[in-house]
Amino acid sequence: MSFASQFLQDLDKRGFLYQCTDFDELDKAVCGSERFAFYVGFDPTAKSLHVGHLLWIKLVDKLQKFGLNPIVICGGATSKIGDPTWKDKQRVALGDDVVVANTKSILEKLNQLIRFENCENSVKLLNNYSWLSELNYLEFLRDFGSLFSVNKMLAMDSVSTRLQRQQHLSFLEFNYMLLQAYDFLHLFENYNCRMQIGGADQWSNIISGVDLIRRKTGKRAIGLSIPLLTTSDGTKMGKTADGTVWLNQDLTTPFNFWQYWRNIDDRDVTKCLKLFTEMSPEEVDEKNNFVGSDKINEWKVFLADSVTSFVHSDAELDNIKSVASGVFSDNLSGHEILKITTQTAIEDVLVSANLAGSKTAAKRLIDGGGVRINGITSTNYKQIVEGGSVISVGKKRFIKTVIE
Repeated sequence: MSFASQFLQDLDKRGFLYQCTDFDELDKAVCGSERFAFYVGFDPTAKSLHVGHLLWIKLVDKLQKFGLNPIVICGGATSKIGDPTWKDKQRVALGDDVVVANTKSILEKLNQLIRFENCENSVKLLNNYSWLSELNYLEFLRDFGSLFSVNKMLAMDSVSTRLQRQQHLSFLEFNYMLLQAYDFLHLFENYNCRMQIGGADQWSNIISGVDLIRRKTGKRAIGLSIPLLTTSDGTKMGKTADGTVWLNQDLTTPFNFWQYWRNIDDRDVTKCLKLFTEMSPEEVDEKNNFVGSDKINEWKVFLADSVTSFVHSDAELDNIKSVASGVFSDNLSGHEILKITTQTAIEDVLVSANLAGSKTAAKRLIDGGGVRINGITSTNYKQIVEGGSVISVGKKRFIKTVIE
């Protein structure tokens, strides 16, 4: 694609741009003097966002630094319905208390990653429950029902796939795209929001909103999708043998998060350096010969450091580096690798690894603050240790756990 905007040229070279309702219109808008608003939505269906959302967050960060006005929508209403997926079953309905708790947890993390204050274009945070809960169903059908094409809705990939398999698709799920489209219209009319961004799997929902705005107002809005974050073998990034790689450190420790990026496939390093570091695309391409060379591990460490510093903090990265220097050195003492079950407590790990002579000794080590799990001091004898964790006692004694 050819853009007049150098900013869009950079995003394109990095791999952020996938589909757009009108790339020429986007180019004009970005080159114009008006710094318009755009939005991205997160449905609080889990306690934390995961690695797959990180691409969205990085793009929001870049658009905000460029000068556009970000709106982050918390799907307090849409999360209670559930977006149709390619899975065999519809999403499990969430209770109000779960939605509130998930929302609080996600926003606390987003507040660390995107500038919510102290800048001219601070993020505007909105919850779609505030306007969707006020809709009168009969009025909504009367005012908007004729503006949606059932033919187009049936053609959505996630819908057509379910129908072809003759799998159940509830009327509740079918309404999700109507509500998300209404979200975009509401923001367009009330917040000068001219663009929605989202993952490629949200494309049908995004264009439904663009189409509704055109039909209702006669004006043009922009939909932009981001490629799904996948590995070289086609699987979603952020999935491991131990499960999802989360952004919240109480679900995935900073060390395990760092280690995920440190251990990615050699073939994914170039792509990830362009997406998640400040290296220019040209510089990454110049160094492209590091793939398959002895230098590859150095660039993996650089990538892991960059992403971890962004998601967690420089202080957490310092802790991780001190642990990693022992884990990846040739001077490990004791049992380098320890096989454990999924419900092994830290006191048992210390004894099994000969890092403590007994449970009593293990408790004394923990009480004295001498035991760290992935760089974080352990204070609970019964804390369950995850596979892939690094346990350290002092500065020179390390073991790494794996699940049997």
